[in-house]
Amino acid sequence: MKTILLSAALFTTGFLGAQVKSTEKQIIVEGKDTTTIIKDILEGNLERQTIIQSADKSVMTIEDLVDGTQKQTIIQGGDTSIIITKKSEDISIDEMGDINNDDQSDSTKIKIGNKKIVIVESKNGDKKGEKKVIIDERVIIENDEDAPEIALNDEDDENEDDNENGKAHWAGLGINANGFMNADNKIVSGTDAGFLEQDFARSIGVNFNFLEKRFPIFREYIGVTTGLGLQWNRYALKNNVDVVSSDSLLYGVTNTTVEYKKNVLRSTYLQAPILLEFATNKDDKKAWHLAVGVVGGVRIGSSWKTKWEDGGKTNKNKVRSNHNFNPFQAHATAIVGYHNVSLYVNYGLTQVFEKNKGPEYTAVSAGVLFNF
Repeated sequence: MKTILLSAALFTTGFLGAQVKSTEKQIIVEGKDTTTIIKDILEGNLERQTIIQSADKSVMTIEDLVDGTQKQTIIQGGDTSIIITKKSEDISIDEMGDINNDDQSDSTKIKIGNKKIVIVESKNGDKKGEKKVIIDERVIIENDEDAPEIALNDEDDENEDDNENGKAHWAGLGINANGFMNADNKIVSGTDAGFLEQDFARSIGVNFNFLEKRFPIFREYIGVTTGLGLQWNRYALKNNVDVVSSDSLLYGVTNTTVEYKKNVLRSTYLQAPILLEFATNKDDKKAWHLAVGVVGGVRIGSSWKTKWEDGGKTNKNKVRSNHNFNPFQAHATAIVGYHNVSLYVNYGLTQVFEKNKGPEYTAVSAGVLFNF
């Protein structure tokens, strides 16, 4: 039986105590012979190299380069072939025929998860048609002073699972303009808004969505997203009015004593979405995304804040009350964007204030979301 000579380059460094090093495990099957080798790869090394040398002077090297590509060098006799390919995260089969000028061998490379399988069929002399199977698998060796332990490295598999789940586009920081809509689905402005006439330039909202979870329907391309977030709404009033709320009604009274420099109604909600998401590419950095769904919220705070000057002195006042804001809210939302930047529109499905306790307005907003 033909003897196989295997050699591997190994650079190591010593540490005190326990340490973890990435390694590669290679299983070579030729005929009835099976050979297994395990080689260390230093943590932090910028490239990984595998060298396989056989007795007939054919050498194959495989290097994972820093830019994410894979370099394969095959030396057979006096010929050298270099193949640089993009590494695939999916199951892939690349047929590589005529790798040498002399057409001495064909090879099929199959990558499944973190395992790399290369089937080499030799066409050299009487070995024509003979196949050699090489299985290359990354492992982890956990070294301590007493005894080494070998464990399979599942990190790549976990990363692939995460990639297949896709990326959600809910978590992030959003800034939007706020407005009210009446029963005719028109933005309320001017005298039609009464005491709630807004200064739209200062009526803004902030969304801080801190938690998200995506459930894939079709790999990275379609999924359902949920999560949690906080929504702060600010409604800046143009009129010099005092906002008065009772158990039965919210209304405004003109203030003839002072001139308000700031007159703002605020509300804060804890919110959670149910979104159906679509993506155009499995790589989020190259993907457009669209999400549509419903966001529900529960009120956790509200206030009325004013600021004015009197005798050259600045005065502020803040009244904490529910101001008859609806304790629960729901709005339809649409989010569209590229990579980590999105535009969104919210349309209220519930009234801003409790029924029969304030103006019958629904909320509408539009803004930009920067995803984490």
